[in-house]
Amino acid sequence: MYPSELKAVPSVWVTWLAKLMADELQCQWSAWFRSHYTYEKLPSNFDSAQWKARHRELLNQRVTCLEAEGAAIFVEGENWFEVLGRQHSIKVSGKPDLVAILGDDAWVEDCKTGKPKDADLYQVLLYMLLVPLSVERCQGRRLEGRLVYPDSMIDVPAGQVNAEFKAQLRETIATLSNPTQARKVPSFQECRYCDISAEYCLERVESKSTDYGSMHDLF
Repeated sequence: MYPSELKAVPSVWVTWLAKLMADELQCQWSAWFRSHYTYEKLPSNFDSAQWKARHRELLNQRVTCLEAEGAAIFVEGENWFEVLGRQHSIKVSGKPDLVAILGDDAWVEDCKTGKPKDADLYQVLLYMLLVPLSVERCQGRRLEGRLVYPDSMIDVPAGQVNAEFKAQLRETIATLSNPTQARKVPSFQECRYCDISAEYCLERVESKSTDYGSMHDLF
């Protein structure tokens, strides 16, 4: 049963979009549900304090480096944006880790403390597309992107924000903004990281199956 807290305007975070577009989140319904409803989230065993400490250290290193190059730096909350679509009534929000401006050059960076994932790239590409539409200091600018990891850094050229990428974004937005609920993919692999409880998703899978079926001679 759905909760009564239906959002006035559906809203989605860039991080959700990135996982869907990278096919790292197969259950479209979970993102659709988060976009349309507020709800009581399941508690998480994620060590957010340790993650925040590592992330802050990596971000501070980048700020120090870029300031030494003479760039103007804008961090996290200073980069907050919301973009409301005209064709689809849905709001996309995000908060890039770092925006740097040096003369006519500008770029957006996101710091990641884990192993590289495809969703990381999509997240930066979304920032590169949406930040110039909504953050005044970046309007009219062509942003380059960077993914920053503890032991490496990946440049993301502005040219990757191309027609194909924009078409994929529009398709994903259409799914999430639709009043009709999106497709569910209940499985232990999907559900174990999902914060939507069985109160709202009756198909939620709580445990991993140990039923391997009957034995056969295939191998």
